[in-house]
Amino acid sequence: MKQIPDHSPDRFERRWLAESIRLLEAGRGPLADADAVRASRRAGGEFEDRVLVRALVLGEREGLLDALRDWRGFERLGLLIVALLALLSGFGMALGVLGDGTRPVNVVWALGGLLGLHLFGLLIWLIGMSLGGRDAGGLLGKGWQWLARRLARSASSILLGRARTDFLASAGLNRWALAAVTHLVWLLALLGAFVGMVLLFMLRGYQFTWETTILSGDFFAGLVAGLGWLPGMLGLEVPDVQTVQASGVGIVASEDARRAWAQWLLGCVLVYGVVPRGLLWAGCQTWFRRKRAALTLDLGLPGYLVLSDRLMPASERIGVTDPDHSASARGSSRQTHLPGVGAPTIVGIELRPERAWPPAIASGVIDGGRVDDRLQRKDALARLAAMPPARLLLACDARLSPDRGSLGLIGEMSACAADCRIWLVDGAAPDNARLGHWMEGLAGLGFEPGQIISGEEQALKWLAHGDE
Repeated sequence: MKQIPDHSPDRFERRWLAESIRLLEAGRGPLADADAVRASRRAGGEFEDRVLVRALVLGEREGLLDALRDWRGFERLGLLIVALLALLSGFGMALGVLGDGTRPVNVVWALGGLLGLHLFGLLIWLIGMSLGGRDAGGLLGKGWQWLARRLARSASSILLGRARTDFLASAGLNRWALAAVTHLVWLLALLGAFVGMVLLFMLRGYQFTWETTILSGDFFAGLVAGLGWLPGMLGLEVPDVQTVQASGVGIVASEDARRAWAQWLLGCVLVYGVVPRGLLWAGCQTWFRRKRAALTLDLGLPGYLVLSDRLMPASERIGVTDPDHSASARGSSRQTHLPGVGAPTIVGIELRPERAWPPAIASGVIDGGRVDDRLQRKDALARLAAMPPARLLLACDARLSPDRGSLGLIGEMSACAADCRIWLVDGAAPDNARLGHWMEGLAGLGFEPGQIISGEEQALKWLAHGDE
């Protein structure tokens, strides 16, 4: 019997794994999970705890647990690559702005080159976050996610990536994860520029100047003093009015003037670039981690509702332990149903193409259509979950053998209605050898014989009037 893995992931990763299993079963049909269900029952706890144990056992068997660890590794590798590129880009930006020292540095262009793109990106980020959206965290964060997906190309990794993104986005956290990465990349780029400037100022001699045609020297003196106020609070030098005025006329050869301009540029990059990005990164990271720790599964989703009675048997809920009757209790239990607020509905599941649809339904009954592929399955489940019908009739072709996918869909749909009946189309045919398989499969879902109908007239009468 499969046991819970020795090296278990943390709480968030278990929920992430459970979401991946849900998406996997939504696409491929229910997995064989007898061992996983037994392990979850032995572990005990609330319904979500048992769902997580089941997902952990299935995840190890299906290779998703190893893929999750690989995905984490690819995320770290992608972040390392992006971080190195950011540091090198920052250093290159400093070298490009300051040059090799053979020509004087225009302080206005230098400051614009070092901080302009950063401030523009910060403005775009603020606008995006204020407008909302699941992917509003920044282009650099999305670039990191794209790189991680490129590194992890397996089908399991793609599934895990989609599940993680959807899970975080459902709570509005994906954009905060992207924002944290975006600010971290900018922080490293600005640190690279700052360190590059320090090294260049230490190893090369630079002359500083500023140029204008219509602006006055007093304007530049005020600009330099205003921008230098915060760096000056940190003890960094700021060029005085005489130095600013002189630098606008020609090159100032004074060592004190060159040192003041260098420290002013360094202070502006530190105060208006490195510090804001560092604070934003720390804030987004703290907010994301705190909210992520409080994330829980949406147990109202059909993929989880169908597990309710299997993971939380009725005998456990009422405190009865009777080994002699446990098997029959499991077989007769029904799924947890949503309260029916919608009109009676009929849905055809994988019927033969020549079967006319819909049948002669009564007035007031909704035709839920036919379900033959994944897209129709998703749409039908969404409609039923949005407006759970008081009565739901599922028409299935009794001449086809039931598989895990069709039985799983029946279980999910039946959980979206107050009451459900199964109409086995052509189930009354005397030569139908698959009827027994249907009865056995539906019994495993908790349907009693009285809830399985073979005749069309009886099925449509129940749909229109219930158990009158």
